[in-house]
Amino acid sequence: MNWRGVLVLAGLLVSTQAFSEEEILWQPEVATVPSEIAELELQYQQQTDSLVLASPLVEVYLNFIRRSDSHDLLQRAKEVQSTASEHPDASENIPWLLASADLYQYQHNFNDARVLLLQVLELDSSHLRASLMLARIALAQGLEEEARTTCSELFGDHALGVVLTCLLEVEGRGDYPQQAYNQLKQLQQRSNSSADSHIRHWRLQILAEQALLLELYSETRQWLAQLPQPLSIVERKLLLDSYLFDESSSVPQELIPSCEAQEVDAIAIRLARAQQGSNETCWSDYAQERIQIREIRGDRLHSADIAYYYTYVKPQPEMAFRWANINYSVAKEPLDEILLMDARNLGSQSSDFGG
Repeated sequence: MNWRGVLVLAGLLVSTQAFSEEEILWQPEVATVPSEIAELELQYQQQTDSLVLASPLVEVYLNFIRRSDSHDLLQRAKEVQSTASEHPDASENIPWLLASADLYQYQHNFNDARVLLLQVLELDSSHLRASLMLARIALAQGLEEEARTTCSELFGDHALGVVLTCLLEVEGRGDYPQQAYNQLKQLQQRSNSSADSHIRHWRLQILAEQALLLELYSETRQWLAQLPQPLSIVERKLLLDSYLFDESSSVPQELIPSCEAQEVDAIAIRLARAQQGSNETCWSDYAQERIQIREIRGDRLHSADIAYYYTYVKPQPEMAFRWANINYSVAKEPLDEILLMDARNLGSQSSDFGG
């Protein structure tokens, strides 16, 4: 029996058998641990009281998690965080504070991330990454004025292009998103191709999201095409949505993996949406199984995936609105707001469905 068959069987048994959280969360994992992780793990295991080793290990975990949504690697990162946070120097070690804050941010634990980032800024008031992460968290929480202030405080300490990128991401959430997008495009076109690759990557991600929100779908794809491969899960979601929300396009066949591929839930539900109206249903079947498992667990971290599924793939107004509302209570990005609005509109014809 292949792994899909095992998953279907698990789905059938869930209602009659008590499963541990790890079993319910079961997701196909890469058989071998990447060598980069294995090397760092070996070093850390030989000296588990070292923040110098704990910080890059959590960072490299996150790098792979953002491309795989690996539950196993997330659990390993959380174990390292739990141990390293007890270190007497943890509150004064900037690399560790940043790595730990990033792990909290990934899990949408924004308040704990904010506490650690403020500790970084107490140690180094002009720390760029800490400030940018704080601005990003503020945006995720819908606190645009706070994000704007954080970006503005970078003036004088950092390159103008970095400060303007930070501010234009905030302005893209305001009343004139097209103007902010045009200015950010001009900034990208003027930027030196040899500039910091992380800053360039960050700016391209913002441009892709802003283009999607403005329904400039072909431009979304153009920005994403300039990003290094493999794309992160967030970037792949943007790419697929640039086709799925574009009524004049369909998802190219080369973006739809074979039915034997291993995909995370956020991608699987979009592949299921892409298969609507076709004879192929493998991703629809798989997405249904995964969403059922997430529901059983009450998985708030994946509430956006559940809401997306019940809004666009298998429309169910009450379920769509419930999960979109849960998602929006944590993450208030523009795409989260659109998901909430579409979920609400899905049930607007039903007299017993409120919003």
